[in-house]
Amino acid sequence: MTAANRTPMRLSPVQHRFRESLLGKLSTGVYEYEQVDRCLCGSTSSALLATEDRFGIPVGTVLCRSCGLCRTSPRLAAKNLPSFYNEVYHGLHQGITQPDPASVLFRVGQGRAIHSYLNDLLPDGELRVAEIGCGTGSVLREFQAAAAPRAVMLFGCEFADSFVAVGRAAGTDIRGGGPETLRESAPFDIVIMSHVAEHFPRPVEALREVLRLGHPGTLYYVEVPGIMRIHRKPEYGFRFDRYLTLAHTYHFTLSTLAATMARAGYEIVRGDEEVRSVFKAEPRGHPALTPDTADQVLDYLHWLDRSWRVRISRARHEARPFAGRILRKALGARLYRKLRRLA
Repeated sequence: MTAANRTPMRLSPVQHRFRESLLGKLSTGVYEYEQVDRCLCGSTSSALLATEDRFGIPVGTVLCRSCGLCRTSPRLAAKNLPSFYNEVYHGLHQGITQPDPASVLFRVGQGRAIHSYLNDLLPDGELRVAEIGCGTGSVLREFQAAAAPRAVMLFGCEFADSFVAVGRAAGTDIRGGGPETLRESAPFDIVIMSHVAEHFPRPVEALREVLRLGHPGTLYYVEVPGIMRIHRKPEYGFRFDRYLTLAHTYHFTLSTLAATMARAGYEIVRGDEEVRSVFKAEPRGHPALTPDTADQVLDYLHWLDRSWRVRISRARHEARPFAGRILRKALGARLYRKLRRLA
């Protein structure tokens, strides 16, 4: 597979540099591709949806015709993922090369939003909260602040060495690596997986490992970018091609996430198509939702491409940077920044 010269989204100079580094690693064999011919449901029947991601990296996106779960195939080989997350991921996705305690990998307020979503389900007393893939720990610290004055002990794990160091410097107990690094401090009352499950190359096995970090009453908060809500996401430009990234091995709806979690021994407590969801341990692993069909996903993607409402949203979104450049040039950078602050 070869990379396109143009990317679906505009990249910063830092992102361009990391994109070229990644393409170089792929072309020279430092990083390799792997095929995923079988869906988690066991089916090998699939439909090809895309041949590159938002960065113009040549990876495939396929839809399981049996259960409606989308997966990346071919994708970056699982053996290369630790290096990818440590050396490439943050520079490519966030344009961040030198993290600091204020580095926010998710939206500001994410930790407070998670606390609000869980609040009526939380047990009394001190909370032990762990986050998988916690970056610098900003979400954990926001969660702790939102829970005050309740005592909350924070734990996290993260693959990027620089983010582990920065998070520790900010006072958060962050371990370098995956969920296995948190075993000695388990069990936890809350386990957060915010924009993490879609990165697992073998999600069922990884989710079973996470399940070992809890006790019978543990709540597992899982948030993934829901494929059925792209029309509400300006961060993707309301477009499917800008939603896709090689870092995501699977692309979920609420029901395909619930089915995947059920295979690992979880039962859904609540959820929506954003996707935000809460699970608890359920040894029998019975899914609580009717699975989506491939036709439902295809119908949505067809509507996303054809809808006039979505096209208007895209046009408005794409016009804003252009209008901003015109105003900045006409008013001058200082006056433009002042008006932005007043707005």
